[in-house]
Amino acid sequence: MSLDLRHLRAFATLGQELHFRRASESLRVAQPALTKTIQQLEDHVGTPLLVRSTRRVELTEAGRVFLAEIADVTGQIDRAVERARKAARGVRGELRIAYTDFAINGALPHFLRAFNEAHADIYLDLIFMPTIHQHEAILRHRIDIGFLYGVSDQQPINSLLFDENDYVAILPVNHHLAERDQLALSDLKAEKFVFGTGDSWMIFRNQVFAECRARGFLPEISLEATNSDGIFGLVIAGAGVAIYSSAIGNMPRQGIAIRQLVDMPAKLPITAVWEHGNGSEELTIFLRFLRRFRPLAKGG
Repeated sequence: MSLDLRHLRAFATLGQELHFRRASESLRVAQPALTKTIQQLEDHVGTPLLVRSTRRVELTEAGRVFLAEIADVTGQIDRAVERARKAARGVRGELRIAYTDFAINGALPHFLRAFNEAHADIYLDLIFMPTIHQHEAILRHRIDIGFLYGVSDQQPINSLLFDENDYVAILPVNHHLAERDQLALSDLKAEKFVFGTGDSWMIFRNQVFAECRARGFLPEISLEATNSDGIFGLVIAGAGVAIYSSAIGNMPRQGIAIRQLVDMPAKLPITAVWEHGNGSEELTIFLRFLRRFRPLAKGG
């Protein structure tokens, strides 16, 4: 017997579900047919890949290794199928684009809309990804280009300054400091702060902490959130104040007061990053359009 995609997809699904009934429902095949397919696969490999009991299914060590090895194969086949379908609809290529909260709340959506209008034959696959993970994703070819917070000098990655915003304070509308038109970061030293979680927001947090230390204090964190909406909700609820990008002005929120930080001369940069050796036609077209859209950008 030779292996085919049916065997690989069946095992990949069962390896994720670890339950024959759920796997058969996901694959839309009868459970006896799934059992037979897995038995054929194990016969071909020559070793058990699963340990079965009346209540559960577990992977053997060989099964865990096999599942990890076929993940890229099944993923590549799925991508090939999707690209063929897009080609049939007149889409000639695609770009995988990572973005952060700051990027998608700033100028990026306007740029992407303009690019879509000019190049409808290039499909843009948008993926939310924290700054800290984007470099690795580029080097592992999981994305083609990313829009991250901060600057990048990591090799072999190229970078292009895309957007800049000011740092602002966001406060509950009934906060006593909201009566002022402008604030200094040092005005907030006695306040409790809301921040994004350390893993996803690490680079931004480090920058804000450094600015606070330069003014003689370290922010007291009351609560953390995983995304921008969570931060805004916690501020509205009175859990604390927060530092954010002036891009928040593009998405007004009731219950929040936004105040410029006059003692924060630094800008909050959004940088486009991509692998130096990526010579795909779609990326070349995208970068050419990007440079025209942001003619004052540096580097790249």
